[in-house]
Amino acid sequence: MEFTEKLVNLMNENFNSQAQNVIAKDFQNYIERTNSFDRTNYIVLIEEVLEFGAFPEGMDRVTRESIQNCFINALQKKGVDPFEESYRTRMAKQKLERLKNELHEQTNKVFEHWKQTNGQPMNDKRNAKSFFNKADRLESKAIDLNKQIKEQEERVGRLEWADERKRLGLNKQGGLMLTIDNIPRIEEELEKAERGESHFAPVTIHKYKKELAKLKAEKEQLSNTSSKAQEIIESGKVNQWKKRPTIYFIKGLRKVAIELVDGSFKESPKYAAKTDEEKEIVNEILR
Repeated sequence: MEFTEKLVNLMNENFNSQAQNVIAKDFQNYIERTNSFDRTNYIVLIEEVLEFGAFPEGMDRVTRESIQNCFINALQKKGVDPFEESYRTRMAKQKLERLKNELHEQTNKVFEHWKQTNGQPMNDKRNAKSFFNKADRLESKAIDLNKQIKEQEERVGRLEWADERKRLGLNKQGGLMLTIDNIPRIEEELEKAERGESHFAPVTIHKYKKELAKLKAEKEQLSNTSSKAQEIIESGKVNQWKKRPTIYFIKGLRKVAIELVDGSFKESPKYAAKTDEEKEIVNEILR
């Protein structure tokens, strides 16, 4: 999903039509106060973008970026971060924070335990052995937590690095991600190759050209989805395959999918139903 599409989806998920109208009017007032030369009717444009779920292709860059900034500001004020990191990174950071809190609590326990001595030696006191055994257990747990924190910090660093690579349109191996969302990045790299500025080998650039044609064809299929196909998508019975967005796997079945062809769904030749039960389910969905 492109960032602009993500912004629109987040706006529609977090604001009802009334709130969207208020946001649009406030933004129009802001533009009129700060830039009297800008005569753009942002109220109408924002309404159209949110209604149709996308930015018009003919919209100029300045207007597009202005509306994007409007959406970003509105979402951030509501506490929604459109630049949100991946789920795994968020979970890893939450675990790191939990470990740090546990270490803080454990350090306090160690301190409170030793505080019982009032600064006096324990070697010649009753229950000294029990005292030192408990001290060892408390300190051992603190040391273990400290080790876990260091390991978790390294994991967070790796995940943040992976998130950054993804934002740059790169996969784990350093190549370009061959997805519809990444078409602009692929086109940019091909333009750099034509200028002799790309660091990718000619054979890799040739591969990207071929894949770009396939991705554009898939994107065209998605943009020409029939009403029946859209109804199937919205039914919740299928899951879109991010790697090949024209292929939708049927929920509850193993590797059985339907595929968008010329805007309509057909059985996928590669992921066809095998059993009579699977075939019946596919036919029911396509009917």
